[in-house]
This record gives sequence, C-alpha cells and structure tokens, in this order.
Amino acid sequence: MRSGDWDLEKLLAQSVDGVIAVRTLVALGIDETTVYRRCRHGGPWQRLLPAVILLHNGTPTRREREIAALVYCGAGAMLTGTSAPRHHSLRRLPDDDVVHVLVPAHRQIRSVGFVVVERTIRPPRPFERNTLAVAPLVRAVLDEARRRRDPTSIAGLLAEPVQRQMVLVEQLAEELEAGCRKGSAAPRAVLRALGAGVLSAAEFDAREWWESRGLPPARFNVRVLRRDGRLLAMVDVCVEDIGFVWEIDSVEAHFATRAQIEITARRRRALRDAGLVVVGTRPTQLRDDPDGVEKDVDDGLTVAALLPAPDVIYLDEVARGA
Repeated sequence: MRSGDWDLEKLLAQSVDGVIAVRTLVALGIDETTVYRRCRHGGPWQRLLPAVILLHNGTPTRREREIAALVYCGAGAMLTGTSAPRHHSLRRLPDDDVVHVLVPAHRQIRSVGFVVVERTIRPPRPFERNTLAVAPLVRAVLDEARRRRDPTSIAGLLAEPVQRQMVLVEQLAEELEAGCRKGSAAPRAVLRALGAGVLSAAEFDAREWWESRGLPPARFNVRVLRRDGRLLAMVDVCVEDIGFVWEIDSVEAHFATRAQIEITARRRRALRDAGLVVVGTRPTQLRDDPDGVEKDVDDGLTVAALLPAPDVIYLDEVARGA
C-alpha cells in the first residue's frame, strides 16, 4: 500500500482505540519497515510495546496502555493486579503506569516496558469491563497483594472491597489458599485482621500495635447502641466489659474540614455522655510517638475500669457480603 493510499479512518477501524499490532498493519498492506519508520522521533505514530503500535504520537492514556498490553500478550490474557480493580470501581489504587497482565502458563510472554506479565496454571474466567478482559476482583487484588511486602499497603488494598461489601473475607481467604504460596504470608495476616473487623490500613496498623503491647482483648468496628436500640456510634476499637473506646482519626487534624471536626466532636460527646471513655489517636501519632499513645490508652483503660460499666449494647459491624 502506497503512503498516499493510507486511510487513517480505515486503520483506526482495524485498531482498538488506535492501538494495533504490527502484523495487522502488514496484513493491511503496509510494509513493516514503513510502520517502524513512522514511529521514529517526530513521526505520526509510536511503538508502545514490541510489535504494538499507537496510531498517534501523543501521550498514551491508561486505557491505551492497557489495550496495548493485552494485544502484546495475546490470546487468553486479562488484566489483573491493580490494573483490574479500576475496572471493578475500586478507588484506592496507586497512580502509576504499570499494567499487570495474567496469561496462561503455556504462553511464553515476558514482562517488558510498562507491562508486568504473570503466568498462571489457574487462569480464571475473565469479566468484560469497558470492552477489556479483566480478572475477577478477588483474584486481581490477591495477585497484587502477593507482590507487595508491606502489610499496611496490603491492608489498604484488601480492605476497600471488603468494606464496600464487594467481596467476603472468606472468598479472599479461599482464593489465597488455592493459589501460589509465594508471597502469601503477609496477605494471610491481613485477612486475619479483616476477619477480626479491621476495615482500613490505619486500623490494621492499630490492631498490630494493640496486640504487640499486650493490651486487653478488644473488638474492631463495633456498633454501640442505647438500650432502646438507637445507634450511638460505630467505634473503631472497643473494650466492651469496661466501656473503653479507641478511635483512629484517619483524617489528620490539619486536613479535616470544619464539618468533619464537628461530627467527630458530637460522636465522642454522645459516647462520653453514655458513660464510655474515649481516646482518639491519629495514625501519625501511632507511627511517631507509640509510647505516648500507649500512655494515653493505658490512662483511658485505667479510668474506664474505675467507672461503672455504661448501660449500652454492643453489636458487631453489619455482616460484609459480596
């Protein structure tokens, strides 16, 4: 095909959002040498990945990179890791250019550029999201969790779908047991914490800190009700037999809005009026001054033990389902 015969509209029609394999362009009659010449600096096209072309020279979008990764990886490929949860509407994900792709074990595809390729003997049935092949949410978040080493980061990743009732902790645990053992220790610890009621990375750190200090048994995310059944508040940590509440202020004071500060003050006032002892801690305090936090908590526990038990009802947080 001579350059004058090129019809960009026809080429775009054979592409996926402007992403196209070199072999497809060759099949359309464009010489391979010509394809790569047009991808040189200042040319109208660009090479995103080996043998994968973008039919414009602007900055690739996240979607264009994802499409390129799937074209590069070929049949049976699907997005996983942090690339898939975006298509399942998760929000708390890293803003990076990496595209994580799952491929069947027999495919000899290597990671390259912005693409992380993971081969598996257990390929799940993909979902179609925004016209792309995407791994199920449970599999996707655990594929990413196994790659991470920081338990707090893993807790932040796994807590969101549990908190939003998109998956069950039991589903995550079952998938973790069925998969590769490599990298499973930290996710396993996080799932134990989620099963105990933890619903955020900040709460995970708080639970780890609480247990490391040998403090009394406590429950996470407990509803505190008046005797007439009216809800007082959902509290982060509760030692029920003495009426002690520990709140993790995940919104730092200097970032909190006036409305958030007032809501927090009203909640704590209502809890204290009902006879509970409340101690609040910011995540940075837990990190920067753990001994000071321990003194605050110990003092609160001591006061709570000296006061009459509050006349309230404690209930677990509402069951979290898929």
